[in-house]
Amino acid sequence: MSDAQDRSLSVEHLFSTPLIRARHPELDRLVEPLKAAIYKRKQEHPGVTRSNQGGWHSDGNMRDWAGADAEALIRVAVDAVERHLHNTNPHPNLRMGWNIEIWANVNAAGNANAAHCHPGAFASAVFYVDLGNEGKPAKDGHILLQDPRFPLAFMQQPGILWPGPNEKPVESQFALLPSVGELIVFPSWLMHSVKAHTGSGERISIAINLSMQWQYQESPR
Repeated sequence: MSDAQDRSLSVEHLFSTPLIRARHPELDRLVEPLKAAIYKRKQEHPGVTRSNQGGWHSDGNMRDWAGADAEALIRVAVDAVERHLHNTNPHPNLRMGWNIEIWANVNAAGNANAAHCHPGAFASAVFYVDLGNEGKPAKDGHILLQDPRFPLAFMQQPGILWPGPNEKPVESQFALLPSVGELIVFPSWLMHSVKAHTGSGERISIAINLSMQWQYQESPR
């Protein structure tokens, strides 16, 4: 191919999947009080089984038993979502609101969470309270975010990959190793799982589902 032909080529990347990663002093402040509330609830309640493979999964009404600190975390998550949305069909009498489900996960070494998504919700968030490694950076226990087009894009030639925006090959999964005090947000339809960790402590996270609810407001007269 000649230089002229090569200069005529361009690549545009379509249909990206957003992943928001947030750090904030307010999030750092919430780590210890939320950890205390979670351990207190864990002593009082047996938990439920959802995607968790072992470990403890609380009920979905954490705002009832974690009080103002849970509400503060919800506000940060809602702000992170709303500042990245575009309302392409606004209505003067409708205001965006949210139904919230929030729960805690406590995983000891070897516990994991199976692949799942959150039907009915619009956005999902995860806040990391402890990585189970005695305050040191975690070595494992990644959250795996799965390409929503998988396996179709990998069925014919699984070893041949298209490039992403950074020109690196796009894999079928993105493995994220978070840090304590970090909040991540992604669309609720995105399949995700959590790998087991090998730390000596317990990995603690808080998950939030945000379901959109439109609220009607009368026009001023």
